[in-house]
Amino acid sequence: MKNKQKLMQSMITGMSGGALLMISDWFMESLSSDNVSNGIVQSSWTKAATWRYEAGMLICCVAVFLLFFGMRDMIRLMKMTASRKDPWSLRAVQAFELGGISLVVGELFLHAKGCILPIMYKKLYATSLMGADMLTIVEDVFFYMAIPFYVLMIMKIVCTSIPYMYQIWQRRLKLPIYFIALNPLVLWLLGWILRLFNVTLISNFTRGFASFGVVLLFYGFLQHVMQMSEEAGE
Repeated sequence: MKNKQKLMQSMITGMSGGALLMISDWFMESLSSDNVSNGIVQSSWTKAATWRYEAGMLICCVAVFLLFFGMRDMIRLMKMTASRKDPWSLRAVQAFELGGISLVVGELFLHAKGCILPIMYKKLYATSLMGADMLTIVEDVFFYMAIPFYVLMIMKIVCTSIPYMYQIWQRRLKLPIYFIALNPLVLWLLGWILRLFNVTLISNFTRGFASFGVVLLFYGFLQHVMQMSEEAGE
C-alpha cells in the first residue's frame, strides 16, 4: 500500500488523541459517590476542584490537534473503500466524512460545555442565591447551546460508527467481523447501560467509553492498513 508508514503513523496519532480525550472525560465528568442529579446539574460540581476542569480542557485542546491529523488520513482511507456499484457504500463514506469532521470540530465545543457549566455552578453556589435560582441559571445557559451540543454529539458518534460498521459488514474494510462492535456508538451505549447499575466506580470509568470507541476506530483502520499491505505483498 502506498504511504503505508505515513498512514500507520497517522492512525497511531489519532489513537493518542482518543486516549487523551478519555483522560479529559474522566477529569471533567467523574462524580462523587454521594452525587445527586438535578437535570443536567450535579451536586458533585460544588466539591470538585476547579483545576480538574481546567486540566480537562487543556488536554482536550491537545487531543483535538492529534485527532485532526489522524482523522484526515482516516477519511482518506474510508474513501478508498467506496464502491461505485453500491450507492449505500458511497453514502456511508460521505456520512463518515461528515462524522469525522464533527468529531474533530465538535470536541472542543462539547468539552467546553463540560467545563463552563460546572465552574458556573460552583461560582453561583458561593453566592447567596437560592438553589432553585442557581439551577435555573445553569439550565438557561445550557438551553442556548443544547441544539448544537446534541447535534454534534449524535453526528460524531452515529455518522462515524454506522458507516464503519457497514463497510466492515460488506468486507470493504479488511477487518474481522467482530470489529463491528468496536466503535464509539456501541461503547457509548454500553456506558449508558453500565451506569444504570449506579455503582460510582463503574459509572465514572464509563465516562470515557465514547472516547475509547474513537481509539478503537483508529485501531481498526490501523489493522486495515496492515492487512492491505500484507495482501499487496509489502
